[in-house]
Amino acid sequence: MSTHTNLRYSRQTILPELGADGQQRLAASRLLFVGAGGLGCAALPYLVGAGVGHITIVDSDTVELHNLHRQTLFAESDIGKSKAEAAQARLQQLNSEIVIDARVERLDADNVDALLTAHDIVVDGSDNFFTKYLLGDATVRHGKPLVYGSVTGLEALITVFDARHGPCLRCVFPNMPQGWVPNCAEAGVLGPLVGLVGSVQAAEALKWLIAGERQDVLKSLSGRLWTLDGRDMHSRQLRLSQRADCPGCGTGQPVAVTAPAPELTAEDAARLNAPLWVDVREPEEYRQAHIPGALNLPLSTLTTSPTALPPADNYIVYCAQGPRARAAAERLIAAGVDGVHCLRGGLSAWPNAPS
Repeated sequence: MSTHTNLRYSRQTILPELGADGQQRLAASRLLFVGAGGLGCAALPYLVGAGVGHITIVDSDTVELHNLHRQTLFAESDIGKSKAEAAQARLQQLNSEIVIDARVERLDADNVDALLTAHDIVVDGSDNFFTKYLLGDATVRHGKPLVYGSVTGLEALITVFDARHGPCLRCVFPNMPQGWVPNCAEAGVLGPLVGLVGSVQAAEALKWLIAGERQDVLKSLSGRLWTLDGRDMHSRQLRLSQRADCPGCGTGQPVAVTAPAPELTAEDAARLNAPLWVDVREPEEYRQAHIPGALNLPLSTLTTSPTALPPADNYIVYCAQGPRARAAAERLIAAGVDGVHCLRGGLSAWPNAPS
């Protein structure tokens, strides 16, 4: 390493657990980070600063004003820009010696295997269950560790799933949750708590890259689930075990991860010819405001046999912000309904909706 490089990393290479050899392992590592939102904005600067040699950021979203309270890599001038590219530009200013690859795309069944093959470790900064389970299953197939993090409201979960040494995601959460599970868009989230979780994820990823198979040197959270309640900062670690009948890494019946319904912007939705709008919020919410002509079909009453749904070529499902609409769309698709779409951003994104 050059004198300049030695100076850059001197405060961490002095650690006996890391040293020059550990720094070289970081420089030779390839890390995949899925999601450049709150968790990514917290974790990525530390990974970049530590000198991980190649970091790929995958995110298809753009920066919005409501992101800025917790997504601290972005400024007001970044609103409307790709999150992956805006993060890349900022992070490259922090460390020009490493490679940062921005992928403006959504992680899906078509690209997940190629991405995992090209990287040593995966950090999950996503905000939806489809991506988390897709990553969980793919990391088992490829024998790669998955640094998992999740924050909803004031509650957080952190662990490392590595089926070679312990449980995988499906050992702990066998099936994707059904029905409405609120994310930060509807449950809210405290920015500093997201930052805390992202920082721990960065530490876990760095420890794994430095120690490799020598987990006795820097023991990861694999086999332990760290839970944190931001209301009183009470935390605990739960022991996790690998399940022989796990549908992901054991002998259980494999579970397919169904792709979510396609999302439409308000502009795209307006171009469709006479779509049927389906409002899946509760009746009281519907009475307060809704898109004119929308059918109220609450998620809480929606079964896998939606007999109350009139025929149409296209259905646009929406809720307040998006999570319930995605859950309802999954049920409609499972029931054999064609032409189902979700309104990106929910009712709040529809400019002509009454307030």
